Amino acid sequence: MKENTKSGGVTIGKVSGDITNSIIAGRDVKNATITVGGQLIAADKKPNIDELKQLLAEIQQEVAQLRVSQQDALKALSAGTPFIAQGVEETVKEASEKVNLEMKSEDAESVQQSLTEATSFLSGILDGARSVAEKAGALAGAVSPLAENLAPLIDKVSVAAFWVAKLWLLQQ
Repeated sequence: MKENTKSGGVTIGKVSGDITNSIIAGRDVKNATITVGGQLIAADKKPNIDELKQLLAEIQQEVAQLRVSQQDALKALSAGTPFIAQGVEETVKEASEKVNLEMKSEDAESVQQSLTEATSFLSGILDGARSVAEKAGALAGAVSPLAENLAPLIDKVSVAAFWVAKLWLLQQ
């Protein structure tokens, strides 16, 4: 028998993954709220398709704005960081285009995985920004706003992945 060597993850039904540095960690979801369409919404609610699509559209818009308004800060972290942000934007766009009422569980798993990867990429950028921000100098000041903008964005992407799971993967 092959021994399971995976560690540091969680599996609930068909949904599995790492929850390190994620809002999707037990009790934290119960008290978390996000803003969707200008309204404060509990992150642990079961959304409808329109709410999920609205959240994904807002995430895509926020990533696009971040890429433009924080372009210098992204480049300061690494020459490739702006391209990572662009990839996240495209990933969210593709996920949004796949979301529909008739979506099968395989497609939902793909969307959820894409959003989880987007969260991971954004978390990597945030870690880099926080690391640079802790140092003194002009560069630290330039990346501090980036770090401040990324944290709530990462929460939204995590909630979107969670909502996909609630709608299609966790049969209640």
